[in-house]
Order: sequence, then structure tokens, then C-alpha cells
Amino acid sequence: MSNHVSRRGFMKTAGAAAGVTLALGRAPFSYAANERIRVASIGTGGQGSFHLRDGLSRAHNIDIVAVCDVYRPHLEGGWKNAGGGNVKKYMDYREMLDKEEFEAVCITTPLDSHYQLTKDCLEAGKHCFTEKTLCQTVEQCREVCTIAHDKNLILQVGHQRRYNPTYNHAIKLAWEEGVLGRINHVDCQWHRNNDWRRPVSRAPLSAEERKFIPDLERHINWRLYKEKSGGLMCELATHQLDIANWFLDAMPYRVFGYGGTDYWRDGREVRDTVNLVYEYHISPENRGFRAIKPRSKEQYLHSRKTDALNAKGLISEPYKVYFVYSSICGNAMRGCTELIQGDQGTFEMTETGSLFFREVGAKVAWADSAQRDEDDQNALVITSGGTLGLSNKKRKDAKPFAVDTDKSPDQRQFEGFADCAMHGGQPQSNYMVGLRSAICGHSGLEALEKGHEVIIDPAWYTFDFETPDPSMHYEA
Repeated sequence: MSNHVSRRGFMKTAGAAAGVTLALGRAPFSYAANERIRVASIGTGGQGSFHLRDGLSRAHNIDIVAVCDVYRPHLEGGWKNAGGGNVKKYMDYREMLDKEEFEAVCITTPLDSHYQLTKDCLEAGKHCFTEKTLCQTVEQCREVCTIAHDKNLILQVGHQRRYNPTYNHAIKLAWEEGVLGRINHVDCQWHRNNDWRRPVSRAPLSAEERKFIPDLERHINWRLYKEKSGGLMCELATHQLDIANWFLDAMPYRVFGYGGTDYWRDGREVRDTVNLVYEYHISPENRGFRAIKPRSKEQYLHSRKTDALNAKGLISEPYKVYFVYSSICGNAMRGCTELIQGDQGTFEMTETGSLFFREVGAKVAWADSAQRDEDDQNALVITSGGTLGLSNKKRKDAKPFAVDTDKSPDQRQFEGFADCAMHGGQPQSNYMVGLRSAICGHSGLEALEKGHEVIIDPAWYTFDFETPDPSMHYEA
């Protein structure tokens, strides 16, 4: 069956608790309404401890039973963030799988370990929350997705914006209320002004640590080394590639890019600058598609000649959207934002606050009234020069929009994960979300490495079984 879900097949979740979606025939375990799922955490460094502190330990339906990390300081820190006490500590995840009783696991380790850990945990019958990027290769990603499907297990990927109420509200405004008009451009960046390097302790490793860590520098700063990381593309870009895929309800057709290591020449093996362009082909089957009225006489006449106008006088033929992405490490001016740009307005999205900018346009009559017909009179034209010099005014007139909530996206994503594991359904950030963003990230990385465009093959994200909807949203 095709992975694409048409508008007619679209099911969105209801209520503030994310994650209750199309069940796809998965038989859930039997849990009481007030019961909690037992979760173990593998990888308790910076991101893992964040999840333990802000997500897992706050989730009303989760009990943390064990933590695992191969580096003792991270293990002890994770244990404290998990609440200490009766939470068990392990350095070998295989030992933890053998000895502890739990239903689900949170995997927050370097990218090169995601595949084996996720595969082993799924094969042991555990529901998996695996941090993004899902795996180090497309083939690995597809394999763990297939295992999750075959074993009727949840595989959720850590794209936390999927559980941010403001992002979900923005999707609703764009798709259902059309406040952006036609989305025709997406511009995202993740800019910072630091070396992305973490301090490495000079204390010698214990004999037990040395069994797992041959090189502490590469273990702590794994993001900077090619054999362990996809650099900026897999550690940052996949978050925002996911936003483009989500708003457009599509996958890109191809990607091209440039990048290099031109500032932080400090022994790292990954780029400190990347710039890429992804090309999306949008058709009426995509929920991000929007037909438009002609905005000039020439556009109207051309559409009539090519039979592009539908019965309502709208141009309804497929079109392309370009997603421009940059990530740099030598200037933080623009920070981390996603601009979703349409012909009626723009969302400037961030995880801490978002703005809406309305486009300035005007309806004007055709110059030659004798040649008009009924459809012709409905055409829109932007007044000549009407958008010049408006950048400062648009900034001043921007409308903040947000959704009040007493829960962080991290708490929401783990409550959604636990709810799906206990009661059925598929999470917002299901394995198709993770697979598709991983494909985009790895394709961009290949384009940078080889210096030519990469065509994204739909076979990479197509299976011979039904898969979860990768573009669901919930009412915020």
C-alpha cells in the first residue's frame, strides 16, 4: 500500500494529549486508565538527562525503572535526573535487557549506535523512543521500521516540535483556515557562534569504561567525527527538514548543496557551514497543496490556454516549492527559526515563540474592462510596488501566536509515547516521520559529500504494508 495518505484518508487527533491516532491494527497491551508504563533509558548524557528531567520523570503515565550509560559520570547524572532511589544503573544495555522488566526504552546515544540499540530493543519486545536522526543509513532506518511493524511495536523518533502546541496550531491555520495562502517557499536555519565542542575530562577511564570507550574525545564530541555523526545535517537539519515535510505534507524530489569547514579548523571531520536547496513537487494529493486565483491578466490568460483553471476559476495544477536551509557556527544573528512563507502570509516559527506576518496586497480591476468575463473579474493583482519598503513595518505589525499549555513538548511527547504503547495507536512522531526526515538529512549529506544533486527515490520511503500517517496534527 502507498505511504501517501490523501485528504480523504486524513485523521487528526483530538484533545491536548498527543499520540492517539490511527491504530493500523496494532493490538495494545491491557492497561488500566491510571496505569503507568515502565521505561528504561539508554544514554544519559546531555540530551538523555534532559529527557529524564523534563520529559520522562514528568510524564504522568511513566515509571523510570533503569538507566544505562557506558560513561560513569553520565550514568550517575542520569540516575539522579531519573529520581535516584530504586532506579537501577547499568553500563551494558544487554545486561539491562536480560535482568530488568520494562515495556519501553528511550534511546539517546550517538547516531552510530542507534541502529543496533533500536534493533536489539525491538527484537526484545520493547517499544522504542529513539532520538533523531533515526539511524546512520537509509537501509538501517528501513530495517528498524520494518521490525517495529512486524512486531506490532511503537517506534517513535525524537522530533519534539511534533508535540509543540504552537506548531500544531500553525499547521491547522495553514491547512484548514488557509491563513498563509499557498505556501511557496520555506526558509530555515540553525545559526550559532561557537565550536559545538564539549569539554573532555582528563580523569582516566575505569577498566569497565574502557571496554566500551576506546577514545573519550570521540565519545564526548561524537558530533564532530564522520564515523559517528552526520554533523550539522543529522544533528540539526533533520529537525527543520521535518518541519518542511510536515507543512507541505510531501517529500522533496531532489537536493543540492555546498558546505565546508572554514572557521573551526580544530581537527573536526564535519562541516561547520552547510547551505542546501530542496525541491518539492506539490500536487492536490498533498495536504499542503493550495489552488490560487490568477493574480495577473497574463497569468489568467495562460491558465485558460493550458486548461489549468478549474470550474471555480482556480489554478489547480501541480507546482514546486523550494526549501532553503543553512547552518553555520560562526554567527548567531538569525538563530534557529523556520519561515513558512505563503502568498498571504508567513509564519516565523521557533520553539520559544512564533510570529505571523500578513502579506500586503490589493484587489484591482483589469485595465481593459471590455475583455473581462466573470472569472476574469475575480483575479487578484498585487499593486505595482506595493510590497516595496515594507520590511520594517511588517516586523512591527507581526502578530505573535502561541498556545497556552502547562506541559512542555518533551513531557507531551513522552506521554504520547506511553499512551500509544499502552492503549494502541501511532504517535505523532511515528517511524515514518523519522524515516522521512532521515532520508532528507542523509540525501543532503550525500549532496554535500559528492558535489552533485541527489534525487530522492520514493522507494526509500515506500513499503509493502500500511504505514502510519507522517503528517498528522492535533487540536492545540
